[in-house]
Amino acid sequence: MWRASSAIKLLVGIILVVGVGGGCQSNQPQPTADLVVTASPTATEQPLDRGDPFETPIPTPADTSALEGIRERGVLRVGTLFNSEPLCYLADNGEVGGYEPALIRQIANQWEVEVEFVQVTRQTRLPMLLDGEVDVLAAAMPHRRELEQFVEFSQTTFRSGYVILVKIDQGIDEMASLGGRVVGVVGEDAESAFVDAVEEANLSPTIERFDRLEDAVRALNETGSVDALVGRREEMMLAASSTEGVEILNQFVAVEPYAFAVRTGDVALRDAIDIALQQVATAGDYGQLFQANFYGYPADLFPEMPGEPSLSFETMPTALSQGESVVDRITRGEAVRVAGMELSGQPEVFDSQPIIDGYNRAVINEMSRRWNVPVNEIPDSAGQAGIDRLAAGQADLVVGVKPDQSQIGRFALSDPYYQQGIRLIYMHENTILGVADLELKPSMIVEPLDISRDIIEDNNGIPRIQEAESFDDAFQSLTQLSVQAVVGDEFALMLMKQTDDRIEVVDTLYRPADFVMALPDDDPNFLALVSFTLQDMKADGTLDALRERYFGPYEPEGVELEPLQIDVWPGDGSYLGVATGS
Repeated sequence: MWRASSAIKLLVGIILVVGVGGGCQSNQPQPTADLVVTASPTATEQPLDRGDPFETPIPTPADTSALEGIRERGVLRVGTLFNSEPLCYLADNGEVGGYEPALIRQIANQWEVEVEFVQVTRQTRLPMLLDGEVDVLAAAMPHRRELEQFVEFSQTTFRSGYVILVKIDQGIDEMASLGGRVVGVVGEDAESAFVDAVEEANLSPTIERFDRLEDAVRALNETGSVDALVGRREEMMLAASSTEGVEILNQFVAVEPYAFAVRTGDVALRDAIDIALQQVATAGDYGQLFQANFYGYPADLFPEMPGEPSLSFETMPTALSQGESVVDRITRGEAVRVAGMELSGQPEVFDSQPIIDGYNRAVINEMSRRWNVPVNEIPDSAGQAGIDRLAAGQADLVVGVKPDQSQIGRFALSDPYYQQGIRLIYMHENTILGVADLELKPSMIVEPLDISRDIIEDNNGIPRIQEAESFDDAFQSLTQLSVQAVVGDEFALMLMKQTDDRIEVVDTLYRPADFVMALPDDDPNFLALVSFTLQDMKADGTLDALRERYFGPYEPEGVELEPLQIDVWPGDGSYLGVATGS
């Protein structure tokens, strides 16, 4: 089975309230209690008691999706908090308001169903979902690792966590500036997160804890008894929007994203929600919705995928597999079958696939080292060939996949673990400032042809574009001055530049795209394992070191790799029984 035995117990009272911001009444947040303690930045080795010790058995994965009931009723039942503005709250007029209900209404409109909002609390939300009283939780659910054994999470809907609020022009522009300062923290969880962060950064601020947001803001902005505040992002957004002369630093103390949650094993409903969220982003309504609920702040960016979905609310299959997880095979020490690499001994001249293969092999070898299992590499399986292997059950994982909306519901997709974009090269005899400087100038495109062509056409009214028959054809055409520029795959073009020092490269990387790993859609435990491992590799620096080793040599001189954003979900993922850290 996918999940741990139902005999295993977890203190869900601890899990349910971890990382959740202060409560509120009606339309206005109302953090509780007065200033109670002045603390020193000393971490405790014991976990904090964060709630009543309710015990909930690990649930059996669903065998039928809640989509069936939603279709039959024509109603989506959504569990939501009534006291967590701006995420979700009960307004004075009796309507359920907030950011999460607004997103849910967008989803329901796409599905052409009604919405029934059901009040839950932080203590009852998980049991009510598992008992089938609601179909979805839109209730400020933190995406924590240990919760993965209870629910399936949608893509991130809000990047919550702990951030720093400071007075403008006080010389504090990053967390490193807080050494020796007096820092207020709003609540016990903010204190714990900040203590961990400053200890890791070897800083020594004085920490003063507040349980009321109003008292903390007064201490910062009026009395000046603290130099900065650390609190939940949504609370700090409220404080910044209603207080003159303060701002939030562009740096998280700790990230704890929120997402929608459905019953464990219900990958069909999870996928239908993710498709709907992608459609919300594609429609262009998301930014306005976000700003309307988060005090005018610019929207967090969904990881928006290109393409069109191949499945919908009406066509998503609702039968759920109960097959063996790849994690079970890993715990027996069996090899992980990996597709997505070409592994060719004689690649085409200037082909970048060997560079990508080298990186993928290094990443997979590091993951398998942490899991203590061998790897079975499947050659000649890059691109669609690897996807076909996965669909046929002949591979456990496909590397180097560019995510597309059509894949949702067919495959599970990992966190992004590298990026690849488009560059422009030209001969030094010419001067090309960028893709917008190709008006009427003969240019040539190489793979990926559609994106390369689109970039030129989007930036020039009268482009003159030729399509190369091969990478070598493009190289010869450029060096013989038959064309003035070549646009295409960044690594292939950098290989050309390294071959002929007369070639110049524009520093701009156009349209960098995330690449992910594709996994079986019906194996959420394996998805969790891959996600935890990639996140841990990012957190301990391994992933960035591998990116620098394999991709750094193909950056223009003086240009650094584009940063790779991966949110590291907090919490404990040891329930999988497989190590993910270094």
